[in-house]
Amino acid sequence: MRILMLTSVFPRWPGDATPPFVQNLCELLARDGVEVMVLAPHSRGSAFSELWNAVLVKRHVYFWPLALQKLCYEGGMLVNFKERPWSKLLLPFFFLSQLVAAFYFCFRFKPDLIHSHSLLPQGFTGVIVSRLLGLPHVTTSHGNDVFGLKANGFMGMLKRYSLKHAGATTVNSSATREAVLALGATADRVHLVPAVANLGRVDPNVVNSIEKKYGQVPKVLFVGRFIEEKGVLDLLRAFASIHSQIAGAECFFVGDGPLRYEMEALAADLGIVKSVDLVGWQSGDTVASWMAAADVLVVPSKPVGTWQEAQGLVVIEAMSVGTPVIASRIGGIPDMVEDGVTGRLFPAGDTERLGALIVEIFTNNKQRARMTAAALTKVSERYSPDAVARLTEQIYRDYIIYRTR
Repeated sequence: MRILMLTSVFPRWPGDATPPFVQNLCELLARDGVEVMVLAPHSRGSAFSELWNAVLVKRHVYFWPLALQKLCYEGGMLVNFKERPWSKLLLPFFFLSQLVAAFYFCFRFKPDLIHSHSLLPQGFTGVIVSRLLGLPHVTTSHGNDVFGLKANGFMGMLKRYSLKHAGATTVNSSATREAVLALGATADRVHLVPAVANLGRVDPNVVNSIEKKYGQVPKVLFVGRFIEEKGVLDLLRAFASIHSQIAGAECFFVGDGPLRYEMEALAADLGIVKSVDLVGWQSGDTVASWMAAADVLVVPSKPVGTWQEAQGLVVIEAMSVGTPVIASRIGGIPDMVEDGVTGRLFPAGDTERLGALIVEIFTNNKQRARMTAAALTKVSERYSPDAVARLTEQIYRDYIIYRTR
């Protein structure tokens, strides 16, 4: 098979902070003999064309000068809309550039199928190209497109159009599935396929260096972007309420974002600044090592406006290295975390309950061991890279065969 991937979420260079879930899927498909071409937006400093672990990556320029291409990356379109409102003006240029490039590479690459990641703008582009060229088209909603964009108005109309004319739609969680069905997607054409988590390699040397630097202290870990939606301030408040109950406990935040300075100020106000460390962004393997070194990963995501956590890949990443997870009961997280079985859940925003669960994790060793074992089994059966690749390839085969009958 030859697959043309349309996406705006693909690392610009090695070590980029852009989430690699599309990259991971492409590399798995290439490993299985699928020819994959990725069409992603260009960014200043990224290559226009390169081979990325057997995956051909092409990047389309959508504005000049290149330094003004600020619509994608660095948190994604929705984040950039908030931080740089003027970036919305780039949307027409982005769409036209992507549309022209998609037509061009369909004629050059001759794909058997187009796979669009996100209903807008990729899914809309994919629908136009696939219908005019008679190609099968699969679109994927990763959640931000349905939870972060209005369901009504012009954007809602475009989303419904993209879903109506996609041959098949994949979603990363049951919450995302319900959202696309509410937009009018046909149930028998919606398939639940989790995104590929970044299961980095745990480096014992990195784990040892963390232990050497911080000592054998109880470690609470957060991994992600420092934004309101991720609940970082809630975690600080919860930790402040219980850190004296866990001798020597420290709370580590791996990531970065616009709330960094507010987090530092809050930690100082709460009197826990010496027990909190904002580590900064880390590579995938280093993140895996941090998770292995931690005693618990906390995912305190909370709804903000229409947004909610569609899947939460850090949950899978922590489970895969045997680290217990405490997460808010929101969006697609309960698909992965069954309360008391594969982890613990708490009501989003409930810092008192979160604090109590952190204490429980450190004091109930039998429960901890039982949950981590169950979580490892669930990851291997449902969320492993191989399991996701098999699901995706089967959808491709079924739809291509269906279209050729």
